[in-house]
Amino acid sequence: MKIFLTGATGFIGSHILDSCLAQGHSLVCLVRSSAQANLIEAKGAQAWVSSTNDQSSLVKALAGMDVLIHAAGCRDLAGPVLAFEHSNIDLTRSLVEAATQAGVKQFIYISAASLVMSEPMPILNATESYPVHIRDYLPYTRSKVLAEQTVLAAKNSAMRVVILRPSFVWGNGDSVDREIGPASNRGQFGWFSQGRYPFATCSIANLCDALQGAMLYSQSGHIFNVSDREPIEFRAFMQQRLEAGGYRVPTFSVPRALAWRLGAFTENGWKYLPMPGKPPIVREMVRLMGFAFTVSIERANHELGYTAPHSITAGMQAIASHKLAKQGISPKSQQ
Repeated sequence: MKIFLTGATGFIGSHILDSCLAQGHSLVCLVRSSAQANLIEAKGAQAWVSSTNDQSSLVKALAGMDVLIHAAGCRDLAGPVLAFEHSNIDLTRSLVEAATQAGVKQFIYISAASLVMSEPMPILNATESYPVHIRDYLPYTRSKVLAEQTVLAAKNSAMRVVILRPSFVWGNGDSVDREIGPASNRGQFGWFSQGRYPFATCSIANLCDALQGAMLYSQSGHIFNVSDREPIEFRAFMQQRLEAGGYRVPTFSVPRALAWRLGAFTENGWKYLPMPGKPPIVREMVRLMGFAFTVSIERANHELGYTAPHSITAGMQAIASHKLAKQGISPKSQQ
């Protein structure tokens, strides 16, 4: 297939790029700089360096594409609201409009399972029919809901639209490598209420597998949850992930009710006072990681043939092996 991919230099997008190239697809990747273009082209894909504000050029770039995979976006939970507005909502709208004009056959949006989250409470075995919520204190989730609505509005056009909602995507280069692991090493990451609650995760390998099924899907306007085969205790999962990456495992815990109040306090402080940097905790962090959350993948199984074939154990081993390889150490020498 001819695929146009956004977010190809990010965590999820870079793995999607590698997976699609391995499947023999031809890819054009939206990038922001010549340095990013060099990275993309070194992998064997074509880079398109331009601005999505230039709608006419974007339409030309999308001409002849079979699929547009939209994996770009902002997930900096402590970042400014305007970043979510621009990167998640406005960008999605521009891509949908351009893809429709260009005659792209299919638009696949990488969303998030957390869209069904709202009040601070457990959610178990959530299906795609659960209501989504717009809450100002959950700006990332709010932006993804609005982006989804933009995509779904095009479901009756000639372009087929599919939405994948993965749960806590993990793998080499994930949020643990970028944020959580380093914070844990500094003593700035701990558990919410001991972290002993069921939690849905999704290895990047499983997400790529679901994406391959979505690209063959012939219907439009459908949403699919994607996760690893079985839920796992949040603390057990995160401990394994931290250890696989060589990060410190925290021992302290904060009651989630206290963490929620602290999040609200710091949000107000950074909103109304000239505080440096970013708030150390916000309510969306607590909501996303501090409560039991599991999803049903029955629809993806029945309609996409998705079986979550990659185990958590195998994924952790791959991360540990990757870390050793970067250090120049053979995994066999550790046995």
